[in-house]
Amino acid sequence: MTFKEMVQQVSECAEGMNVLYVEDEPLIRDNTKLLLETIFPYVKIASNGREGMEHYQERVFDIVITDILMPEMNGVNMIRKMKEINSSQRFIVTSACEESSYLLELINLGVAQFLLKPIQTEQIIQILHEVVKNIYNERKVARFNAKIKNDLVHQTTLLEQYQEVVDLSSIVVQTDLEGNIVYANELFCKTSGYELDEIIEKGHKVLRHPDMGSEFYDNLWKTIRNKQSWKGTIKNLKKNGEYYITDTTVKPILDEHGEIIDYISTSHDVTELFDLNEEIWQTQHEMLSLLGEVGETRSHETGNHVRRVAKYAKILGELYGLEDEENRLLYSASPMHDIGKIGISDAILLKPGKLEPEEYDVMKTHSTIGYDILKNSSRPLLKAAAIIAREHHEKWDGSGYPNALSGSDIHIYGRITALADVFDALSCERVYKKAWPMEKIIEFVLNERGRHFDPDLVDMFMENIDRFKEVAAKYQD
Repeated sequence: MTFKEMVQQVSECAEGMNVLYVEDEPLIRDNTKLLLETIFPYVKIASNGREGMEHYQERVFDIVITDILMPEMNGVNMIRKMKEINSSQRFIVTSACEESSYLLELINLGVAQFLLKPIQTEQIIQILHEVVKNIYNERKVARFNAKIKNDLVHQTTLLEQYQEVVDLSSIVVQTDLEGNIVYANELFCKTSGYELDEIIEKGHKVLRHPDMGSEFYDNLWKTIRNKQSWKGTIKNLKKNGEYYITDTTVKPILDEHGEIIDYISTSHDVTELFDLNEEIWQTQHEMLSLLGEVGETRSHETGNHVRRVAKYAKILGELYGLEDEENRLLYSASPMHDIGKIGISDAILLKPGKLEPEEYDVMKTHSTIGYDILKNSSRPLLKAAAIIAREHHEKWDGSGYPNALSGSDIHIYGRITALADVFDALSCERVYKKAWPMEKIIEFVLNERGRHFDPDLVDMFMENIDRFKEVAAKYQD
């Protein structure tokens, strides 16, 4: 996407959004104000935190952009007060490098977007693009959810188990005891692309998407043949080869003796909702990756480190047999494994050569610092990141830190990230060491099997070493 296209997309998505901009430097404030007014229909300006709070108490703002160091009330205190009013308020913080001491406090307050001064037009547009697009998508999802709920309220309920159960918003299919389709309504035909005669002749199998395995349908049929209703999400194939996703309920219809006569399914097309949720997930993943990169840059490591660790972790999660949703959490959360390093001083973090024992003790606290930053979140993604931050330096034999956990007491996320992180660290040059050759790295990993690393993970790693080498080559610094 070109810069011009990005500006246009931000402007389109920002329709109806309000922005509060707080900055005490007149020149910066005036210049940035002009830029913001080309994007947002309403921009309110304040010169300090106290004035910003006064505006904030008068109306609702979608985005608050603020400096940190300001007279009368600084940006951190202002954000804290605003969070008491609206815990979900979105902030973009502008700061100079010397203000980095406030970073940990701001992260604890839930701030995820930071913009370094002097403010560059391209940088602020990129951040606004992320924030505005996320707000836009969440509102679209909310509207879509409201529409679905409204449709459900108006849906006709099953009457005496054998009457029609449909209104205009429902896809309805009736099948016999063998699963043969005997009826499908007009909305089904419109959604799937099949005429009624076609689908009765061809049957359900033409609708089955490759992503939905036979085990899924075995469980569905087992449920309804036990006279229980089944509810869930199904990915289907259209006649033209595209897919659609339905939120579906399948109910067995019983006669007066309690015997199954046939089955009726009612569904709603939620494809758009799933696509929007996928985009929101990708946005969250990118935000955590970028924040992980912020932590790594303090130790003069590249953003590719967190990208590689995430890729290695994802491969190991697949090999270990994690469910798709679990592995997705692992992949997106693993870039935050070293976020606690933002609380370690440069004197220790950037020291060339071996650390003194007392310095190493300080360095080890980055795992608990990272956990403390993330632990209070109720979001599954940040909860996973908290586990990884705390446990990625635990060792299989119990000699790791911070809690000397051992074996399976270490969360699988921690065990996987430990191997991924060490493999990447040894592969790359750091401020305190040269990169190791691959043969030496493999020898080290094998020697640490059952000591540092989960033996099963090491075995999987070695059996698939070429996959890890490919990632290392593709994302090399």
